[in-house]
Amino acid sequence: MALATARHLGPQGRGEIVFVVTVSMLASELVSLGTNVSGRIRILRSDSVRIDDYLGLSLVLLVPQCVLMAVVLQMVGVEHVGLGPGSVAWGVLLGVTMLFALMMLDAAFAIRRTLATTWRDLAIGGVPMAGVAILAILGRLDPAGTIALTALGYAFGGAYLYRVVVGVAGRPRIVPVRWRTIIRSGILVLGGTFGQTIAFRADRMILGVAVSTGALGLYSVAATAVELPRVLLVSFLQVLSNRLATGELRSSDLARVVIRVGIAHVVLLTAIGLYGAPVVTAAVGRGFQPIADLVGVMALGEGFLAVYFVGIAIATGLGRFDLLPAPAMSGAVVMVVLDLLIIPHGQSSGAAWVRSAAFGVMAVVGCVQAARALSRTLPT
Repeated sequence: MALATARHLGPQGRGEIVFVVTVSMLASELVSLGTNVSGRIRILRSDSVRIDDYLGLSLVLLVPQCVLMAVVLQMVGVEHVGLGPGSVAWGVLLGVTMLFALMMLDAAFAIRRTLATTWRDLAIGGVPMAGVAILAILGRLDPAGTIALTALGYAFGGAYLYRVVVGVAGRPRIVPVRWRTIIRSGILVLGGTFGQTIAFRADRMILGVAVSTGALGLYSVAATAVELPRVLLVSFLQVLSNRLATGELRSSDLARVVIRVGIAHVVLLTAIGLYGAPVVTAAVGRGFQPIADLVGVMALGEGFLAVYFVGIAIATGLGRFDLLPAPAMSGAVVMVVLDLLIIPHGQSSGAAWVRSAAFGVMAVVGCVQAARALSRTLPT
């Protein structure tokens, strides 16, 4: 869908969409309070947390998410990025449905319905892709419509998983006193998840506000190309983390599995770094030729990020939530500080190098934290 919207809407239209999606992601991680991860792990460990309480909390969190999205898109999106009323309205809905789908994803993993999450991902990707194709054929594709279709995809995906989870666990239970354990441990996770999202998305936010949506559009298309293998990696590590949480995976098996997946990931990133730019430019048009300066550097950063993801998956699976904030926050600080110094001067290529440096810092600190978790808890 990224390539289709880029081809038909150009860098500026693509940049507007990316800005709204970025705000939605940041808001979702912040409002979740880290409870999606902490709840999943505690439910898997049968650690005094019930799935019906988690579902009740998930529904309540949608209210502050709606308010936060409306405020940010109005104050920042309209005033500094130039969003239209349609993009703002649909952007609020996108933020709400994205948070709901996020919470339901971890709920499905918590009750071991891993395969069901595939249908959620298909809905999130397939619904907007089909809609974008139809609107493009009719010549009616615009940023607001694309945002609306994206929100619809998240709504379908979240609703499907909600039905799956309720079918197993029963109706949600809204008893605030029962949320203390999830929220208390979630706050520790929040430093990691929110810091991680800042590290992933701060460059886009700063580009959109400080430079232009056109520059953001170019940058986001390059980033999308190198981030494709990340989808498979994160899905694999989600399962790995769950098996660590239940004690099904031992240290001897862990190293072997991670090495095999790591080799495959490096091969994919190398291919994208070498050939991604010309392939993407041929698909979306010559207006995106500047991404040739970005893709190779970003692919290097994705390699560093894969190491970070492995470290965090290990610490999460072993229930060491206290180890999660440091890697993500260190990367977020590097990303934000250096981008604020570089991006206002129009240096998108510099932003790509900052991205790789930030991911490199996250990889180093993530390895240290994973080693600390393994040395104390994992059987051999």
